[in-house]
Amino acid sequence: MLEVIMPKQGMYEGDVTLIRWLIPDGTDVLVGDVLFTMENEKVEIDIEAEDAGILVQSQEDGFVAAVGTVIGYLVTTRAEYDQIKAKK
Repeated sequence: MLEVIMPKQGMYEGDVTLIRWLIPDGTDVLVGDVLFTMENEKVEIDIEAEDAGILVQSQEDGFVAAVGTVIGYLVTTRAEYDQIKAKK
């Protein structure tokens, strides 16, 4: 299981906003797919997947958090996905 985090953009280290997920929860993701759009006080940017897997969203659109905060996961099997969703 790989964590999807709010990435650091340049020198900015304040809070960032998850504007919207661009791939639905439970969807197979490939490297390079655009996962979500985030925004800091200077820029709005699309974030691409660095790995492949099944997307598990753990935060909703509009979530505000510090850089480095986990907002989801990429898992390799449907069983892993189901297990994480059952914990919610």
